[in-house]
Amino acid sequence: MDEKILKITRNLKVGALDAEADTDLLNKCFIDNGYLDQIMDVDSPASIILGRTGSGKSALLYKISKTAQKHVQLDPNDISIRFLESSDIVQFFDALGVSLDLFYRLLWRHVLTVEFLKLRYDIKSESDSRTFLDGLFSAFNRDTTKRKAIEYFNEWGNKFWLDTDEHLKEITRKLESDTKNSIGVKYSGINLTSDGALRLSEQEKIEIKQRATQVVSSLQIRKLNEVLDLLAEHSFSDPQKKFFILIDKLDEEWASTETRVRFIRALIEEIKTFRKIRQVKIVAALRKDLLDQVFDQTRDSGFQQEKYESYLLTLKWSPEDLTQLIEKRINEVFKSQYTKQLINISDIFPKVRKGGGQTSINFILERTLRRPRDALQFINECFAIAYDRERVSWRALLAAEAQYSEKRLKSLKEEWGDVFPNFEDTIEILRNIKATFTKSSIKETSLEEVMINLSDGDSRDICVAVVKKYYEPNSNIKESDLLISMFSCLYRVGAIALKTSSADTYIWSYIDQSSATRGEIKRAEHFKVHKMLYRSLDIIVEQHEIFDHESID
Repeated sequence: MDEKILKITRNLKVGALDAEADTDLLNKCFIDNGYLDQIMDVDSPASIILGRTGSGKSALLYKISKTAQKHVQLDPNDISIRFLESSDIVQFFDALGVSLDLFYRLLWRHVLTVEFLKLRYDIKSESDSRTFLDGLFSAFNRDTTKRKAIEYFNEWGNKFWLDTDEHLKEITRKLESDTKNSIGVKYSGINLTSDGALRLSEQEKIEIKQRATQVVSSLQIRKLNEVLDLLAEHSFSDPQKKFFILIDKLDEEWASTETRVRFIRALIEEIKTFRKIRQVKIVAALRKDLLDQVFDQTRDSGFQQEKYESYLLTLKWSPEDLTQLIEKRINEVFKSQYTKQLINISDIFPKVRKGGGQTSINFILERTLRRPRDALQFINECFAIAYDRERVSWRALLAAEAQYSEKRLKSLKEEWGDVFPNFEDTIEILRNIKATFTKSSIKETSLEEVMINLSDGDSRDICVAVVKKYYEPNSNIKESDLLISMFSCLYRVGAIALKTSSADTYIWSYIDQSSATRGEIKRAEHFKVHKMLYRSLDIIVEQHEIFDHESID
């Protein structure tokens, strides 16, 4: 084709880096690699879209919303979780050490039940709510097996049309009322706040904790079990009608970290529970690191993580998928301006580099963590450098790499800030190191400088915690232990790969296994810095390492 008809204009982009701002191109350029059918199959248990930041979780949820006939989206920012955190009764229970896990499950079960009912019966007002309830009572009022479910609907009466946060506040008020009734006249003067709990004697705490625990245990979870059975039989029995609740933004700061992980764990348990209603499905998007945090912090006796595997849909992108995505988007943005002919990547980007043997698309993809956001960000940087030209040259590609690399390093710090609050200190251990290195390559001066910076850091960061133990008097922590912790962090975020023996290949967290054991890191003979960080960390690279295509499969 005639290349002169193409021109890279100022501010040309192949898309925004988040799904909400990218809906136009997302609609036209969605790549269906089999995940959409699987997640929309109500018979499939896969309900939790799992992936790293920028892997396409929100885009997949958006596509479900455009495909499903009946759906509703829940945003945790719109649910008054912070009201719950600051409520006196919840703080009272926390001060006594009463587990609220069952209470959190009750909240989710009620909210999800109400949302499905509003979706199924189009309940938007008090009269709509009454019409639904009248029909339910006439059908089941004399059915003794549905007694507890009918009791529950009777109790909530005409409130089903209320907003989600109003339901949450109603249930919390009921928890406070039930607690007051349970502790009785003997403790009627007690202030049900955290301060009130702290003023109790040890004996009083034991007795009231026991009664408060009984209140939580006797919440209406049994009634709600029967409600689900009734709904499966009465409201959601038509196999032709399918209903979806979509939940995104769980990784945002809608509550404190401790409350957030417990609420997410409760949601996961309720996603499993709602599987008994065949025609409905709850689909939630969740970052992989946040799920690990949820399981780590809520793990109880008898917990078996493998029981959750069938509910997880882990998003992975092949180089072919990403290439197809880039080509689709390039075609779309140029089509509206210049031509209706199909455009190949080679029409815009340089072909194989002389003496290098590597294509420009391989050069780009090797500097990503194999997710759409990375690839689109790199392409946008290339267009920003090469604007007002007909093609992206290798010179422009290398200049764009420098900008992209700095942004990738910044993004890693933001993405992993909850897990590794001092990541920006830890990663400095790689600065000015060779692209392929061994443990002995880490200079004592650079290690010492990183350790000093980490010693004043946040102890939630495992690297900080180990360094602080190292500096304790009579510590038995060795420098090798410090390196293992740091390499574990760097491997997990995707900054480095490791090779346990000369016969093995390098393994990466985003392709092979998400974390490396202490034994694997200890045995590792060689490490490799990810190419996305070459420029931002001043990695020492041989010329052939820049352009030679080396598969990371």
